[in-house]
Amino acid sequence: MSAEIVALVVFAAVFAISAIRNVHMGALALVAAFVVGIGVVGEGLDEILDAFPVDALLILLGITYLFGMARETGTIDWLVDRSIRLVGPRVALLPWAMWLIGTAVACLGTSHAAFAVVPIAMSLATTHRISPTLMGIAMSSAIVGGALAPTSINGITVATIAEDAGLPYNAGLMFALSVGVNALVVLVAFLMFGGPELIRRSREEAPAAGGGTAVLTAPAPPINRTQVTVLVTLFLLVAGFFTLTVLDVDVNLGVVALTLAVFLSLLVPDVGRRAVSKVDWGTILLLGGILTYVGVLTRLGAIDQLGELARSVNVPLVAALVICVIAGLVSAFASTIGILGALIPLAVPLLVAGGGLEMTGFIYALAISASLVDCAPFSTTGATIVASAAEPERPLLSKRLTAWGFAMVLIGPAFTILTMVLPQLLLA
Repeated sequence: MSAEIVALVVFAAVFAISAIRNVHMGALALVAAFVVGIGVVGEGLDEILDAFPVDALLILLGITYLFGMARETGTIDWLVDRSIRLVGPRVALLPWAMWLIGTAVACLGTSHAAFAVVPIAMSLATTHRISPTLMGIAMSSAIVGGALAPTSINGITVATIAEDAGLPYNAGLMFALSVGVNALVVLVAFLMFGGPELIRRSREEAPAAGGGTAVLTAPAPPINRTQVTVLVTLFLLVAGFFTLTVLDVDVNLGVVALTLAVFLSLLVPDVGRRAVSKVDWGTILLLGGILTYVGVLTRLGAIDQLGELARSVNVPLVAALVICVIAGLVSAFASTIGILGALIPLAVPLLVAGGGLEMTGFIYALAISASLVDCAPFSTTGATIVASAAEPERPLLSKRLTAWGFAMVLIGPAFTILTMVLPQLLLA
């Protein structure tokens, strides 16, 4: 067996062992990179570590640290509360309001931040007689839609991998497409799970849980000086990042975010210390391990061999569809970031002109296809949604989210390939 085949088999084993034995995929991939790189390929440690994505991990560190401080100070909770109050007495707008709020929060460094909104959304669904399936799909779509923002982990990951592979990529367009597709998903769920009936009645007709005052009518919490400081800092970060992007200025977002986080920690040291625990070290290790191993595969020539195999497919559009379906299916059980980190470099050979596919649309389709299935209860997002629902609602909700998630395995790739890849082929 050739070294290339051994390396690919080990790569597949990393995913299998991680799922079966519940071992951290990033740590497993990093050790596998050392074992295969040194033991099979004969590389030195320095050569292996050259592929360790320091720039991307610095971004993840700075972003999750800064927004961890926003959560610790209660700033995000304050924003959520204020945003909900804008809905007023229109119950039909609640799923959409929670989707918008969840999307906005998911943009703030890590999509896991939006998990804090999920219990609020599911509680509102019970209180106001909204289908928990509708609210659950709305929250899942918010989390995965916002996760592909240029300021969030998944969006940063896709951008980093695309840039490392030399692919043209527009982070703003990726985010817009992600939000647009997920808005369409919420619209379909709204029509299927009681949305028209919500339009016909007002929110006042739904009594508060336990006969008390409805959640949204409680007195608004005041904002304090620390929260104002955090809000201003977050605004400066987002506004500055998008301004520099428009001006095409090369700046590491992580350096800026980390600088702002340290500045805030000087003002409120206790919050700064607590926010360190909010840094998403698990994702940092996951991305670092996966991309380091992909570097071993690339230097070994395994990626080129896969490219030759991909170019032998007579219908590249079919090959692209199959890859997106695989991404969705595996992502339902494993880490979306891990899947993107592995499949985008492996799929790069499909995107060259000789393979018949344009590059950019396929990256967008692959990233969205891998994320749409996260509503399934097997994923962290789906499990959080089910756990946040009222106990009597959980069995039916779990069954419906499972069916919806597996439907997305096929519908997501078909829709994204038809809308993001096929037009490029027809115009080529």
